[in-house]
Amino acid sequence: MVDIQEKLVNMLENDCISDKAVKLLKAARVLEVPVVITEQYPKGLGATLEKLKRQAPEQAFFFEKTSFSAMGEEGFKELLTAYKREKILICGIETHVCVYQTAAELVSEGYDVEVIKDITDSRRKSEFNTGLNKMKQLGIKVTSLEIALFELLKSSTHPKFKEIQGLIK
Repeated sequence: MVDIQEKLVNMLENDCISDKAVKLLKAARVLEVPVVITEQYPKGLGATLEKLKRQAPEQAFFFEKTSFSAMGEEGFKELLTAYKREKILICGIETHVCVYQTAAELVSEGYDVEVIKDITDSRRKSEFNTGLNKMKQLGIKVTSLEIALFELLKSSTHPKFKEIQGLIK
């Protein structure tokens, strides 16, 4: 989760992403999916939204950065390597800057990356669309919260199906 912070959310035309980000964090907690939450220069841009902090899984890792790409920060690659995952779901603010640059570097490192479109935004829709298009050109798949959650479940027989279904109703 990339830079869903106080001042950045306040710069958006409408905050259409934070409620869905809460649902994603709740689902990650239920499904025990590792979560990394980046914060771009929190001294200037504020911290991650409080409602996201409250819902973050206990094992979530908060990672401060000044580089637009989280991959450019010391220790970030090692953190991801320790999770031993090949697939990364990415979302956040701003689509055309930090989300795009992080996703691009993840792909160059061999990760299979999907951007959650409905939990990603920019101050201007034209920049959002350009960032999304550039990611598609790199082979990054575009998904939604619901698609991602059902892909994690794989079947209605998953023991956590009812809990996850309750998040999206």
